Amino acid sequence: MNIHKEDSSVEGNKHFDVSHHYRSVAEKYDYFYQGKYEGYIPVLMKWLDLKPSNIVADIGSGTGFIAEQLYELSGLNNPVWCVDPSAEMQEVAQQRKGLYPVQKTAEEFFSDPEINQVFDRVVSVGSSHHFVDPVAVYKGILRSLRPGGFFIEANCVEARHPMFKSAENVFNTHCKNMVNPRLLQEMNLQGKISHQEVTTPTVAVAKSKLYEMFRCRYMSMFNRLSDEQIEEGINELDNELLKDVKDDDRISYNYVVLVMKIHLD
Repeated sequence: MNIHKEDSSVEGNKHFDVSHHYRSVAEKYDYFYQGKYEGYIPVLMKWLDLKPSNIVADIGSGTGFIAEQLYELSGLNNPVWCVDPSAEMQEVAQQRKGLYPVQKTAEEFFSDPEINQVFDRVVSVGSSHHFVDPVAVYKGILRSLRPGGFFIEANCVEARHPMFKSAENVFNTHCKNMVNPRLLQEMNLQGKISHQEVTTPTVAVAKSKLYEMFRCRYMSMFNRLSDEQIEEGINELDNELLKDVKDDDRISYNYVVLVMKIHLD
């Protein structure tokens, strides 16, 4: 498969309510995403190179699963700031260890003049497509970094699990508009930009769970698809690519992740 990005308020030609989407998936978010994010953790640990003394912020942190892993695996002395506007997602995050939840959008958070040279590391995993004003957010991120600090963004550019054609088309369209190194360069940000595509470790999911993920639109971009289109797509998989796979059979796959780093000059 290929790549992804969506508008923060519009999916396709219809209005898309981001808050409603995350309200509807919050309860099952970790169930849907844990396997994927467990594959991301080794990649993030390598790129972030965290020290116990580091102050860290996770932008678009969702339920805080990744932030908690970073906190525990790195032995951080201070909680990870988890910035996310969804009350339902933050409700889950509040139950985790080592997190400091901040219920704000990225724009709201970085518009605060006190968020200046606060963090050693800022990370964003698959959330930049929700930035309403990306230039302001990225400039705010760099302003928030301490000397020697850096920002890491990780976005899935290839999901190697089976997708039906209409879902794959949505995914590819999303990816074409995703923030990439060229767009970051065009923002004239004050920092050195580097990037690399990385393949995550293999994970596995039962076919029945994969279908549930599609039906619940586990990726917000799939709000472009109607219930009828999703059911047609699942029938397509059942009749073609997955016709010999039982519901409880596990499908192994991995992701290709574009990791981008902005290091202060």
